[in-house]
Amino acid sequence: MKPDSFERNQALASEFVVGTLQGAARKRFERWMMESPRLRRQVWYWERRLEPFNSSLPETEPPPALWNAIESRLFPAPPQATSERGFGLSFWRWTASLAMAAVLALLVWTPLPSQPASGLVAVVQSEQAQPLWVMNASAGDHSLTLKSLPPVAAGTDQDYELWLLSESGVPISLTVLPTEGAELRITLNDEQVRELLKSRSLAISLEPKGGSPTGQPTGPVVYQSQLVEM
Repeated sequence: MKPDSFERNQALASEFVVGTLQGAARKRFERWMMESPRLRRQVWYWERRLEPFNSSLPETEPPPALWNAIESRLFPAPPQATSERGFGLSFWRWTASLAMAAVLALLVWTPLPSQPASGLVAVVQSEQAQPLWVMNASAGDHSLTLKSLPPVAAGTDQDYELWLLSESGVPISLTVLPTEGAELRITLNDEQVRELLKSRSLAISLEPKGGSPTGQPTGPVVYQSQLVEM
């Protein structure tokens, strides 16, 4: 599905820049970006917004072992010549043919991996349009990934708690949100996945440390967002 709304463009562009948009979804977005100047502007916007956070990260050097591994894969050592003839050469030819037949049989009978299902993404922003959290939901594996972009402080003895606003009107607690640029991945149960796919509405409340003691919001709702399709 191609992006067709400002909200979806914003969400996908932020996921692309942050790096959480991966696999087939990222390749599709790259193709759409080549066709759409509007998408390119959205990506440029998020690159400018997130550049201060990227600049604040310390530089890291890859370990020498990594470079050695890359070089060995790019420039493998040539195979050593052998002077064996006769039966030995015939034996190795027969063995290689048998191995090739096994590989071909494996390719024929091994089913191709299924394409990953498209997910849902949401970006929570402050009143000043500053991105605070990026959320990526996948119904295929019942996962919800949450990434805090800048350091987000809830205050002493307080936490931000994420709620799913169900169609029945009863909020469903999902998790306490990460802060300080951290990333969290949680697994949703079947009921949460069903409600998430129907409602797609999220809210964040300010709660005591560790989350609401009652299972329902006890503090003010400070942010809201909507999940959109990738």
